[in-house]
Amino acid sequence: MGPVVMQARSRPRSRWLWPLLIASLSINVLLASYAVTLSWRLDLPLVDLTSPTRILPRAAALLDPEDRETAERVFGERQADLAHTEAGVQAARARVIELLQAPELDPAAVRAALYDVRTWRSRSFDLVVDTVLETVETIPADRRRALMQKFQAR
Repeated sequence: MGPVVMQARSRPRSRWLWPLLIASLSINVLLASYAVTLSWRLDLPLVDLTSPTRILPRAAALLDPEDRETAERVFGERQADLAHTEAGVQAARARVIELLQAPELDPAAVRAALYDVRTWRSRSFDLVVDTVLETVETIPADRRRALMQKFQAR
């Protein structure tokens, strides 16, 4: 009898592991690039990208003086609602962190808290959309085109 050769057992590799890893990495790079580009175009620090009360006044600064007045008026009318939703987002995020730091993890509570964050962010987004639309509806087409060209050039 010859020597006994033991073969090492290796864990079977999924043929989808590498493509999924590359796809995930690509999506993360794409999202990070988008955030950095948006920050650069609006001249914002990255931390301000999630705050409509910081984004809208800076975006209004890109407008011509006559359009800026309208934007500031519309923003002023919605500022309290925007601040309320921003506070809701912050409180919901704090709740998620609190739940994740608890000694006993409650997945159902974490899920509910994450959905709460999403709900507040959605409300905030809706207010931003309404604010932007109400502002641009008052801007004549030629000035809207000029504004978009200025924005694209940044």
